[in-house]
Amino acid sequence: MSAAERALSLDPTSSEAHAAKGRILADLGRFDEALASHQKSLRLDPNSYDGHHSFGRTSMRLGRHEEAIEHFERAAQLLESDYISPGFVAQSWTALGKLEESIAAARRALERAEREIALRPDNAHAVVCGAHALAYLGEFERAKEWISRASVVMDPDDTLDRYNLACASARMGESDQALDLLETCVSRMPPEFIDWMKSDSDLAPLHRDPRFQALIEVETRAEDAMANQAIKEV
Repeated sequence: MSAAERALSLDPTSSEAHAAKGRILADLGRFDEALASHQKSLRLDPNSYDGHHSFGRTSMRLGRHEEAIEHFERAAQLLESDYISPGFVAQSWTALGKLEESIAAARRALERAEREIALRPDNAHAVVCGAHALAYLGEFERAKEWISRASVVMDPDDTLDRYNLACASARMGESDQALDLLETCVSRMPPEFIDWMKSDSDLAPLHRDPRFQALIEVETRAEDAMANQAIKEV
């Protein structure tokens, strides 16, 4: 938060700084304030990629999928190399029960990821996003190949890529693989990320699994302990 506040103190008209602040506020569960920051970001610059992408993420977390789709689609229009936003569009359409629309968005995500990989074959994040798109398309064998490829090229300390591979695995019904990946990365992610994990529709197939429930319980306890320690230090 301090970095975003510092940027705003230097330039209160920075759309990107307001977008960053909104994303941080959402991570902290302060959604009303987050939405206000997103709205201000887009008032300052209606064509801000960061503004639309961040707004879309917060909308998705709140289950406002129509709104999320609107912002992610605009973000994808503003940055043609963006292979992330179409993937979120696919996820939101799936949450709304719109399979045809979800497949179309996943195809766009895959096409963009493939273009990026053709230029930069070692871009692990693009490979991970491509695997995720293939899982949404039901092309499980190709998705597994891409997951194997991602495991080779990605940084072993990149928790976000590991998390996204877990999401792709869960979509394919590979619960054990998904849980193995989650167990290697969740404890190293910011404490507030546990809330995203609880609401992530990709992980819905795992919700009744005792391993997933235990993982959530452990991370929630760790988050509570950190919060209590912070209160004591005030």
